[in-house]
Amino acid sequence: MRVAIAGAGVSGSYLASCLAEKGIAVDLYDLPHQNTCSISPCAWMATREIVPLVRSAGLDPARYILNRFSSAIFQGREFGVDLMTIDKPALIRDLRGDLPVRCGPFNPGDYDRVIDATGTARTYLPPIADDRLVPCIQYRGTTEDLRALPEVRCVYGGYAWSFPLGDDRYHIGCLSHMADPSPLLRDSGLLDGMKTKCGCRSYLRVTSPSGALPFVSGNIWGIGEATGCVYPLLGDGIVPALRSVGLILASWDDPEAYRRAVLSTFSRMKAEYDVLNALNTGERVGLIDILSTNFMRLGVRVNPGKAREAYTDAVSVWSCCPGK
Repeated sequence: MRVAIAGAGVSGSYLASCLAEKGIAVDLYDLPHQNTCSISPCAWMATREIVPLVRSAGLDPARYILNRFSSAIFQGREFGVDLMTIDKPALIRDLRGDLPVRCGPFNPGDYDRVIDATGTARTYLPPIADDRLVPCIQYRGTTEDLRALPEVRCVYGGYAWSFPLGDDRYHIGCLSHMADPSPLLRDSGLLDGMKTKCGCRSYLRVTSPSGALPFVSGNIWGIGEATGCVYPLLGDGIVPALRSVGLILASWDDPEAYRRAVLSTFSRMKAEYDVLNALNTGERVGLIDILSTNFMRLGVRVNPGKAREAYTDAVSVWSCCPGK
């Protein structure tokens, strides 16, 4: 069997090395990236679930953890969490190993199977009828105003963040479902005093797997964000990308089993999508609705009173259009 994998990100690189270890002929393709870190989209924060997944890939998680946090700031309030920033470019390189990456497009007909790991581009699978892609802007930078904890501030239709990467380096960004995130990030104050080293614009697929069917079309199989495997509300996709590799390997010869496995494994993503859709349409969303979407994967430890205050504040900002 000859396999082509389009997209040399987390899921594509990991799957390519797994197939090569099984003796399957695999060609890994990607497009050249113009940004400094050579990955798109940029992402550095991960949940605690990444540790056993990286270990099961035969790698040492400690090699990629830049900072681990037991607290984070949300809407000006400190909460207990279990989060970490990781060196995503190094992780991708080591997941891929010695496999070469070919540049440019290819003919899917030249292969027995093509894996679409192209993320939001979804280059080879059929288009999604009601796809939801959210604009995002991100920077890496330095500042002398050291910020020890990750911080998230809600903005109109989304949120802005500042994540410490170690020393005086930070990952800063913003996404919004309602507006251009650039002025929202500027107005959030998180860029104040920051000397930016690189930046990029990208999109995040928040459709969820249940809205991103089909996962298989002919000899094309999707994986990772191409199949909606991203938590819609918070946008974390590294852990789902790693998990999706295990799902496709376990169902390699059974597309229906693969469809069921993806929908079952990531069923909570549909709940997050429903909450997100309610927020964006002005429907009433309670704190319990948020917490029931697997929000606890963040290791959040909350005082109920403080959580309600932060949530009320966040929803108010999310729904308030600047200048109105």
